[in-house]
Amino acid sequence: MKANMSKKETPTCPDYTHQLPKKLADFLHQRQDVKYNKFEAFRYLLEMQAAASAEQNSAAPVPVTLPLTVLADEWGWHRHTVGTFLEGLEKLGFVTLERSRTSSTFMIITLSFPAA
Repeated sequence: MKANMSKKETPTCPDYTHQLPKKLADFLHQRQDVKYNKFEAFRYLLEMQAAASAEQNSAAPVPVTLPLTVLADEWGWHRHTVGTFLEGLEKLGFVTLERSRTSSTFMIITLSFPAA
């Protein structure tokens, strides 16, 4: 099927889902500058979640707790922007999020691991 569109048109697309295996995320991940984009930030959260689960020998995702400043420093974002991003992921139903005065705990509820 050939799309008949100019370069400036955005196609109308139905809602869809797609698995993102680590190999594909690694392939698509190309750090060019200091500041992360949203895809790179989400990938970073996936990697943190997977590492935390592996560290605890868990076949299911485990919560990760850390100060938002850690993510802000790593991503080159303001702390408030990190919080807004995590809240957006929570509203979309991809993460659970609990905040305290000093840290945030998140868990990507859509993360799964292949059977060993």
